[in-house]
Amino acid sequence: MSAKQIKFVIGPVIVVGVLAWIATSALTNSMAYFQTVSELYAMDDAGELDGKRLKVMGEVVPGTIQQTGDGMHFTIVDLDTHDTMEIHYVGTAPLPDTLRDYAEAVVDGEYDGSGVFTGTTIQAKCASKYERELEAGVVTETTELTGN
Repeated sequence: MSAKQIKFVIGPVIVVGVLAWIATSALTNSMAYFQTVSELYAMDDAGELDGKRLKVMGEVVPGTIQQTGDGMHFTIVDLDTHDTMEIHYVGTAPLPDTLRDYAEAVVDGEYDGSGVFTGTTIQAKCASKYERELEAGVVTETTELTGN
């Protein structure tokens, strides 16, 4: 093989290698393990949270959503075990319109063991078509149908 042919082989191999490394790094950094509140506490007790990016899911406790100067605070609960966790949202993305009392929230961020989960992104979905709100008397069926 001549020197020119070697250059044409080595160049593409280097480019493909760099692209593979970038893709692997991006995937590793964006991966987060999805946990319920009780699962996250169990992992913390076992010492398995060292620097891991996590996602924690729970239902927003009614009356706990508060805007503060440094973000937003609210509490989520694991409906199976009734374990609660304080959430401190510090992200810059707009909050979902569906983040309200009784909504299921998935928060992406880090837990440092202090009892507060610091989130950078939040996803929320409606509270089972408002069934939990109806049970609590927060909304009526008319409110559900009209969206007001």
